[in-house]
Amino acid sequence: MKNAIVKALMRAVPVCAMLAVVVSANSAASFWNGQPEAPKNLDKYKKF
Repeated sequence: MKNAIVKALMRAVPVCAMLAVVVSANSAASFWNGQPEAPKNLDKYKKF
């Protein structure tokens, strides 16, 4: 019984870790976390 629980946990932990990485990567790269428009003072820093 104890051996079966350990085997199940050994299979579940990497899956949970991979899921956590995917969720954090998606939340960091989402479009609503960025600025919706460029700042007004940005024009004086542009060189072109």
